[in-house]
Amino acid sequence: MIGNLQGLLLLTISVAIFVVAVWALIQAFRFPPEAYVAAGKRTKNFWLAITGGATALSFLGLPPSYGFGMGFIFWTASAAGALIFFVDVLPRLREVHRPGQSRRRDDNRGGW
Repeated sequence: MIGNLQGLLLLTISVAIFVVAVWALIQAFRFPPEAYVAAGKRTKNFWLAITGGATALSFLGLPPSYGFGMGFIFWTASAAGALIFFVDVLPRLREVHRPGQSRRRDDNRGGW
């Protein structure tokens, strides 16, 4: 019974990390290359490679993986890449660019 519970817990963790990595990859695609430069971060291609690699590693870590050791290594690397994107890069991208916005907002437009 404990083995089944552990297996279920490992499956839940691996699927959650995979979902987070896929979401990070989708978020990385949403912003134009200029937003990464304006945010003072590495290029869009760099972050697509990081989040794409995280997605691939998390997929490889899904059961049945090659033993617990390999799955754990894949989970750790993919979670690190995705979480760095979410914690460091995405907030800065959201500050400088809104998806669907054609140009950067100009707060000094005159008017009233």
